[in-house]
Amino acid sequence: MNPVKQLTLASLACLSTWSAYGETLPNMVFIMTDDQGWGDLGYNGHPKIKTPHLDDMARTGLRFDRFYAGGSVCSPTRASCMTGRCNWRVSINDPSRADEEHLPKEEITLPEALREKGYATGHFGKWHLGGFDEKMAKGPVHVMPPWKAGFDECFSTFNVLITHDPYARIGKHGIEGSYWHNGRNIPFEEGQKDSTLRGDDAAIVMNKAIPFIREQAKAKKPFLAVIWFHNVHTPLGKNPELMKQYADCSPKEQVYYSNITAVDTQVGALRKALRELGVADNTMVWFTSDNGPNLKGKKDIMYGKAQGGKFNYTPQGSTGAYRGWKRYLYEGGILMPGILEWPARIKKPFATDLPAVTSDYFPTALDAAGIPLPPDRDYDGISLLPLIDGKMKRRKGIGFHCRGMEAWVERRYKVIRIATKKNDPKPWELYDLLADPFEAKDLARERLEVVQRMDKDFAVWAKSAKADEQKVLDKYHQPKSRGSKPRK
Repeated sequence: MNPVKQLTLASLACLSTWSAYGETLPNMVFIMTDDQGWGDLGYNGHPKIKTPHLDDMARTGLRFDRFYAGGSVCSPTRASCMTGRCNWRVSINDPSRADEEHLPKEEITLPEALREKGYATGHFGKWHLGGFDEKMAKGPVHVMPPWKAGFDECFSTFNVLITHDPYARIGKHGIEGSYWHNGRNIPFEEGQKDSTLRGDDAAIVMNKAIPFIREQAKAKKPFLAVIWFHNVHTPLGKNPELMKQYADCSPKEQVYYSNITAVDTQVGALRKALRELGVADNTMVWFTSDNGPNLKGKKDIMYGKAQGGKFNYTPQGSTGAYRGWKRYLYEGGILMPGILEWPARIKKPFATDLPAVTSDYFPTALDAAGIPLPPDRDYDGISLLPLIDGKMKRRKGIGFHCRGMEAWVERRYKVIRIATKKNDPKPWELYDLLADPFEAKDLARERLEVVQRMDKDFAVWAKSAKADEQKVLDKYHQPKSRGSKPRK
C-alpha cells in the first residue's frame, strides 16, 4: 500500500464499536442496479413494473426525489460511490476498459476506510473499476479488482454478463467475464455443475451476499455489503417464472420488466434476512441506479398517469417525463431512484427534494461510523446524516463531467453544456428545475446573471478536479497528445 495512504488510513479512526452518535456502529448495505431508469419502479409511477419491496422501502424509509448518479454511465458513478469524489478527479469519464483505466490505488475507498473501524467488507456483483488480473488488463498498470480495493469477501464480475443462467454458455467477454470469487475466476465447467451458479443472476449475487451478512451478524461484527446487480444492462436473460407476471405485455416488455422484478425480489430476500438475523434496525440499506436507461432514442413510447400524464415508458426503460437518457447529463441520464432504509435512525418515513448524489455515500458512511474525512484531499460529496434530523441545506452545487458533457446543479437551477476544447467552449444552457423539472425551456439568455454566477462556481470546482485528474494522467497514462493508453 502507498505509504501516504497507509498513514492517512491509520489516522482516521481508533478501533471502536461506537459511532459518532453514541450508538453501536451501523451496518451498511449499498445496492445499485445497472441502467435502471428513474421511471422503472412502481413507486415512481410505472403502470406495469412490479416492485413491491422497493415500493415498501420508499414508503417506510427516506425517499430522495432528487437523487443523482455521479455520472451518466456506469464506471464514473461507481468511482464516486467508492471514493466520495467526482469521477473527473480519478480520470474515469467513460465505461472503463480493463486495459485503459482504473480506480487509482492512491484513492481511499469506502471499504478501506471502514475496515480501519473494524468493519467486515464484501463486494457482490458488477465492479467495472479496473482489470482483475494482468491478462485482462494487458499488463499490471490498470489491475484494480475489488479485493485490492479494500474488500475482504468478493463475488464479482469485471463488467456485465447475461442476467439469467450465465454459465449456460460462455459470453462475449470469455470466461474472464464470468464470476470471480476472491481472486479466482470460476471455470466454465465448474460453473455448469454448481447449482448455486445457475438460474437467475440477481438471485446468484444475493445468495452470496446474505451468507456474508449472516456470518458477520453471528459474530456481532459491523459489516459493509456492496451489492451491485447486473440488471438491467444488456444482455438481458429470460427468467420464465418472473416473465409470467407480465403475460399481458409484449415480449420485449416481459423481458425488461421481469429483470427489474428480479432485483426487487432479491431486495425482499435481503430485507427478510436482515430481520431474521435481528440486525435490520441498525442497518442502513441504500438503493439507486448507476445511470439512466440505455434508450438511444425513444421508440414504442407509452404513457402513464404519473407526472400529470407526461410519464412515458418504453420496453427498454423509462425516465418518466425527464429529458434524456444514459450518456446525457440531462435529468433522464442522471436523476435516479434513491432510497435509504434505516429504522434505528429514520423512525418516521419522509421524502426530500434536497439534491443528493452518489458521491455523498462515502462521507455519509464515514460520518455514521464516527470517522473523519481524510484531510489530505478534496471531497465532492457531503454527509447526509443531518438531513435525517431536518437540519440540512446543501450550500454548494453538484458538479458533473462525463461523456463529453458538463453540468452544475443547485436546488433550483441547473446549467449544462457540451464539453469541448479549452478555446472553444459551448454556451451553457440554463434550466429552472423547480419550475421546469423536465428541462423544456432554456433560460440562459433571459437570466444571464444566473448563468454567470454558476459558471464561476463551476470553474472553481473544475480547476480542482482537473488538477487531481492530471496527477492520475501523469502517473498512469501517456500524454494526451499520444493517446490515453497506459504505460507498460
